[in-house]
Amino acid sequence: MSAYYLTGTYTCSQVRESPGRAGPRDSIQVWDAWSSQVVLSYSQDGARELFETALRAQPEGENTKDVVIRKIVTAPIVNKLLTESENLPLDWPKIMQQAESSLQSNVEDDFEQGYWVDVDEIVRPGKLSFSIGTLQSDIPEEIRSGLNWSADKKFFFLVIVIPPPPPPSKSPLEFETETDDPDQPDNEDVVEVASGKLDEYGVIYPETVALIQARNSVIAAWLWRRYAANTPFAARAIKINPFYSALGKPV
Repeated sequence: MSAYYLTGTYTCSQVRESPGRAGPRDSIQVWDAWSSQVVLSYSQDGARELFETALRAQPEGENTKDVVIRKIVTAPIVNKLLTESENLPLDWPKIMQQAESSLQSNVEDDFEQGYWVDVDEIVRPGKLSFSIGTLQSDIPEEIRSGLNWSADKKFFFLVIVIPPPPPPSKSPLEFETETDDPDQPDNEDVVEVASGKLDEYGVIYPETVALIQARNSVIAAWLWRRYAANTPFAARAIKINPFYSALGKPV
């Protein structure tokens, strides 16, 4: 079984109750959304099928929601779990069990995990600290003091490797096109999605993704930078996300 990281953008439409001058009334509401998820499957096609099913899932007790999937991008996941002591094979049943246990025991506060840290600024590819100990002393006190440094408490992180920006292209105005499709909802946001503007809302389609177990996001970034030092991803910008669960049954 393999793991994939899928990112999808989609448009939803649903009949919902909204306020009106004569009282509540039903109206069609349309909105754009995106989602990312680790998916476990024996094939990339199988992973995509599971992901699409999840995107189209219907909320209980509500009117049917129509989902139009605009784009799905699959990124590979590094085939090792990076840890502070060694790099291990991805044992997904064990990882899922540990992730669930960690989530249940650390529900109070995720501040110490450090998702608020700009790791690209703190952990630079060409200036890597020699060890975790030196890393801890090298970062500013106002950041260091807010992070977990206890070796007895570790978390799972996803390191999202961000691709370089594309070369300059046409002006955004040149991409605004109208549609004559009678099935296309009359909604400006939907036209923007169809013309490729959803990416402007912060959607990241990563080049690759790594799963890391560490005390905080700064150590996770440091472990990734060390691992990727001699790869094409060495200087790529990264984003640190939490890892809680995956689609698919680990076997």
